[in-house]
Amino acid sequence: MLHRRSGQESATLRLGHHRLRLRPWASETEIGLLILLTSGSAVSDAAVAASIESAAAQGYLRIRTSALSHIEAEPFLRAGFEPRQQLALLSRPIQPPLSERNGGVSIRRARRRDHNSVLDVDHAAFEPFWQLDTVGLHEALRATPFRRFRVARPDPDKAPAGYAISGRSGPSGYLQRLAISPRQQGQGAGTALVVDGLTWMARWGATQAWVNTPQQNTGALRLYERLGFEPVPPGLQVLELEISGL
Repeated sequence: MLHRRSGQESATLRLGHHRLRLRPWASETEIGLLILLTSGSAVSDAAVAASIESAAAQGYLRIRTSALSHIEAEPFLRAGFEPRQQLALLSRPIQPPLSERNGGVSIRRARRRDHNSVLDVDHAAFEPFWQLDTVGLHEALRATPFRRFRVARPDPDKAPAGYAISGRSGPSGYLQRLAISPRQQGQGAGTALVVDGLTWMARWGATQAWVNTPQQNTGALRLYERLGFEPVPPGLQVLELEISGL
C-alpha cells in the first residue's frame, strides 16, 4: 500500500497564468512529479520558484518534471534542475492514410476492468522509471480533450498483448502511450494499435501526429519510423532537482 506523507496529494498549482500539477511520483513518495498543464511555452522563473517551495512544503525531497521541450525546460534549468532522462520526439502527417492491416490482431475498446491487465503490460514493457501507476494511467487518459483507449488481443480469450492511448487536440494527434508485452513484441500488435490510433485521428480531422519514447527504446523507434514518423530534434527531456538541501 502506498503511504503518502501528510499533504502529499495531487494538487493543481495556479501561478499567474500558468498551471502545473504536483503529485507523488508513483510509489516513491519522496519524489514529486511536476506536470505542465499549459504546455508549449516556458513558465516564468517565479512560477518555477513557487513550485519548488510548494514541493518542499509538502515534504518532497526531489522534484521531477514531465517531458519538456527545449523551450519549456529553460526556466527549470535556470533554477538548478538537471537532465534525468532524454526522449526522442517524432512526428508525421496523418494523411495519406496507412495501408497496414491488423494482421489478425483483435483490437477493442479498453474497459475499466482491463485497467489492472493494462498496468501489468505497462510494467512488463517499461523499465521502472517509465512505468505508470493507477494515477498515471488516469492522467494519461485525460491529457487531451478527446481520447481513444484500445487493447490488442491476438487471442480474445487471453490477457491483452498491448494497449494504446491516443489523443486529439485541434489539428494535432498524439500517441500518448503504447505498451506491448515483451512476449508479444514483433507479432503485429504494436503496428495494429498505432494504425488504429492514426486512423481515428484522421477520421476526426487531425493532420499531424506526435509521439515520444525514451531514446534507448530502439524497438519502438524502429516501429514508429517504419510507420512514417520522423525524428524532431532536439527531442524532449525529463529534469530533476534535489531540494532536500535547499
